[in-house]
Amino acid sequence: MISGYVFENGKLVEADDQMSAPVLFCSEPDQIEKMFIQTEFNLGQHTMTSMLDAGELPRIESRGGDKIVIICKHPLPVTVSEKNIEFHVISLGAVIYGDRLLFICDEKIPMKTLFTPMHMENIRDVLLNMLHRTTLHFHEHLRGISLGMDQKEEEVIETASTELLMELFSVAKHMTYYVSALNGNHSLIERIYQKTETLGFNEQQKEILDDIRLDSAQCCQAAQITTSIMTKMTDARIALMGNNVSVLMKRLTLISLGMMPLNLIAGIGGMSEFTAFSENYLHLPMGTAYLVLFAFLGIVSCVTFKILQKMRLL
Repeated sequence: MISGYVFENGKLVEADDQMSAPVLFCSEPDQIEKMFIQTEFNLGQHTMTSMLDAGELPRIESRGGDKIVIICKHPLPVTVSEKNIEFHVISLGAVIYGDRLLFICDEKIPMKTLFTPMHMENIRDVLLNMLHRTTLHFHEHLRGISLGMDQKEEEVIETASTELLMELFSVAKHMTYYVSALNGNHSLIERIYQKTETLGFNEQQKEILDDIRLDSAQCCQAAQITTSIMTKMTDARIALMGNNVSVLMKRLTLISLGMMPLNLIAGIGGMSEFTAFSENYLHLPMGTAYLVLFAFLGIVSCVTFKILQKMRLL
């Protein structure tokens, strides 16, 4: 789907003749729209495919200031639920060709989510606004991820479920892609900043780009901190689960050790020889003999328990 926009009082408004508008936005293009874009913006098939590829790395290609092709990473909305935190990034292509600007992506996202209420007079202002808004999106999503991780931190302390560990692994995997996307975007912004004059940006736009560059660096740092915390939480959860298993095995071993002498004596006492011995040699009725045996077994159990306590094994 292609929509066109024109400048009006420093803002973008929808154009009447959308296909010839100076700013075009295309999401989930079909084959006909791809052919139209390739013709209007002089793009090759490889460039078109790269801009729609979610795995493509952020980069810039330019031929002076007349044609600029930019591929950056844009975050999709973060979904925080009781069971999981889901967040993904997509590739967003931007093409400046002459006095026209194109944004294209392979996901259906609202055009207004790409921009802040910044004053825009030309297509390079729009491009900078998009880079700024994308960086702010990452900042907002990192806050949402941090909030979700706070909830997971409480669960790490309270629950012993392995499902939580799998969730942490999943979040850590997505976070790796997030950090990669942020680092790629930051390198892209640095590259644009170094080539502002060649790319046709004026001094005021260069100052705005410098602010975006600083915001991007802070966002990368925040993502690294979040990743570090997540890794430590996962390691702590694994260590906690290992410790719980060790404690459980220790208790089971102690129970087995405590029952071992009882099993031995009970096995001997359960044989018919004990009954014959108690009646023929001790001259005790069978019931009395077994009561004495049970009392003896109880004393042995208590003594064994006390010995293990003194050895600090319980």
